[in-house]
Amino acid sequence: MSENKSVSDLPASEVATKQPSLDPASMRWLSAASSAFAVVLWLSGPPFAIGPLVFIALVPLLAIAEVSPSSSWKRPLYAASLAYWLLSLQGLRYAHPLMFLPWIALSGYLAIYPVLFIALLRRLRLVDNCDVSQARRDRVPLCLVAAVVWVGLEWIRNYFFTGISVLMLGHALADMPMLIQIADLGGTYAVSFVIVCVNVAMFDALNRWVVQRTSSVSDSPMKSLVTAGGLLIATMVYGAMSMNAETEPTGKTIALLGDNELTVYEQDIVREQEIFATYGQMAIDAVAKSNTRIDAVVWPESMFSGGLPWMTTGADLVVPDFMQNPAAAPLQPEQLRFAVESKQNDFLDRANSIQRAMRASSTVPTEAPPAIIGGCGLVQYADRPSQYSGVVWVNATGNMSGTYSKNHLVLFGETIPLVHSLPWIRDIVPPGLGLDRGTQPERFDLDGISLMPNLCIETAVERIPVNHMHQLNSRANPKLPDAIVTLTNDVWFHDSAVVDHHLRCAQLVAVGCRRPILSAANGGPTVWIDSAGRVVERLAKGQSDVIYAQPRRDSRISLYVRIGSWPAGLMGAATLCGLAWMTFEWLMRRRKRSVIA
Repeated sequence: MSENKSVSDLPASEVATKQPSLDPASMRWLSAASSAFAVVLWLSGPPFAIGPLVFIALVPLLAIAEVSPSSSWKRPLYAASLAYWLLSLQGLRYAHPLMFLPWIALSGYLAIYPVLFIALLRRLRLVDNCDVSQARRDRVPLCLVAAVVWVGLEWIRNYFFTGISVLMLGHALADMPMLIQIADLGGTYAVSFVIVCVNVAMFDALNRWVVQRTSSVSDSPMKSLVTAGGLLIATMVYGAMSMNAETEPTGKTIALLGDNELTVYEQDIVREQEIFATYGQMAIDAVAKSNTRIDAVVWPESMFSGGLPWMTTGADLVVPDFMQNPAAAPLQPEQLRFAVESKQNDFLDRANSIQRAMRASSTVPTEAPPAIIGGCGLVQYADRPSQYSGVVWVNATGNMSGTYSKNHLVLFGETIPLVHSLPWIRDIVPPGLGLDRGTQPERFDLDGISLMPNLCIETAVERIPVNHMHQLNSRANPKLPDAIVTLTNDVWFHDSAVVDHHLRCAQLVAVGCRRPILSAANGGPTVWIDSAGRVVERLAKGQSDVIYAQPRRDSRISLYVRIGSWPAGLMGAATLCGLAWMTFEWLMRRRKRSVIA
């Protein structure tokens, strides 16, 4: 009996002598465990999307967390994690030859996080300090410690360096609606938290009753099973109740255009006009084929530019130096303002011609043509010229009623660090990089329906749409939109899994904001998602067609929108403190070794 007695059953004074003796793990075992983690996690997401596998994906990681301090576990784990991210994000390399190195760099950066997870878990569970009492270890259940660390690291990577939310642990369950409804309480972080707890419970049960080995860091299996089981049951009950919440029809139809027009960074004006003409005809045909009145037609990101961006001027207008001709009289601000107004008229004339054609083609009697919501370049001349990737809203009367400037730029895709400061960097990057950043959300109040525009990967950076909803809700006269309309151009990624990852991010955002998401994409996820994260209709990859979305109004204001991600932020702060303490200890050990040497 004494041989099978758990360490946790012994008095604290006996732990030092009864603590399990851990031999260094072999490199073959460490490589196998690391590879198992990467393979199972990869299979849980696109392209295979075997979601339930995510509930055991971290079990190999937890096994690595128990190896002896003398084991060289970091290198094989980092290598497997790097392979996972390279494979998952390999679609990024198609965007431009210069994206090959950023793809590798981004994967290398993200591969650090599983290593940090294990390092923190080992430090917090005191694997490297075997003379510390088990009572101190068991103060908090391992499943909660692990969940806090994992979610804290997800929060850090959602803000640091890239601000990327893609492939959070909770995204693996996007196709299991009942399990993702808790995202309206704490975003994808909440789903990830439950998944980690279940993984620890699976590991504890496997370790105790299948392997029948005493764990050096694990709690009593019943403690983890009760905690994780309770969380999972509560998640399912909450999910079932939330999915049955009442919504009401808006009575509006939004046409989402989806095509696969090839684009390149160095695109000339002729190609832009060809793309505009293709989508213009597509919009006219969409209205002609509809049996219901179309209230708005949504064009994907940048497809509405057609070589003619929407231009504006500010009160403090200054003529840029590049517009001045040394051989002629200086161009005055009034002249520039007149030229911009002329371009605005040309822009609206072009949009109005499409609206007239849409109205003429309609088989449904209508007094006004559909509004146009299109992805378009925005240029503003003020004290300095500014260029944005944006969205324009031309209303049913043919007037410009609103614009949105993209708030989150794609690193290495739309912005390069120091591109404005160092001329040699500006000279080697392709045209179109170095865009300016928008600073606030917008709301397009159409007749009978309100839409919040979102551009490109902003749904893949979860904090952007959630913060926008929070800002709209906290204004003096709060009015949340009825739906989020997303315009994106994912043709860069050649129908790779990156497109599916983008879709899964949008599904969790729909739940977190409790708003339908209407996505018009060029070469991407043209999709209608309801406020429970369910895909109502989606165009297949490579398909050119139209989705006639009729979103339902969800009156709920989620807790996630009300308070934001501060609970995950607290976990992130705690994780940062742990990382700082580990770094301090490492520096002290290194200093001590150097003194001894």
